[in-house]
Amino acid sequence: MELVLILPIFLLLVFSIVEFSMLMSAHTRVSNAAQSGSRMMCISGANESEVKERVTSLLGASLAKDCLIQVYPANYAGEIGRVVIRVPMRNASPDLLWMTGFSLQDRTIDADAPMVMERTASNEIPEQY
Repeated sequence: MELVLILPIFLLLVFSIVEFSMLMSAHTRVSNAAQSGSRMMCISGANESEVKERVTSLLGASLAKDCLIQVYPANYAGEIGRVVIRVPMRNASPDLLWMTGFSLQDRTIDADAPMVMERTASNEIPEQY
């Protein structure tokens, strides 16, 4: 009889730990990808398509599916450029707690990485003669 009373609570606890740990791991990956893309854009002056390609490769196939990557480069060095990523939570973890009312449906993992631009994509190094 005790098993019947304790098993649902135990399973809820286990499912909560698994889902939370998967979401935290995905949040770390998304944040690191945003910072890496922003750093690439700010230091090397990479253009928007290069940054999106780099961020997508860092996210991996599962997290990059249906994600939104926005790149906001600055016009001049010294201004702030940013990379914003929005990944659906359903890409990061199975929806284990939907039966309790804590669903991952229509929720996202967001990361924003602003950095000061050291170069811009339009600043090309002139050739020396």
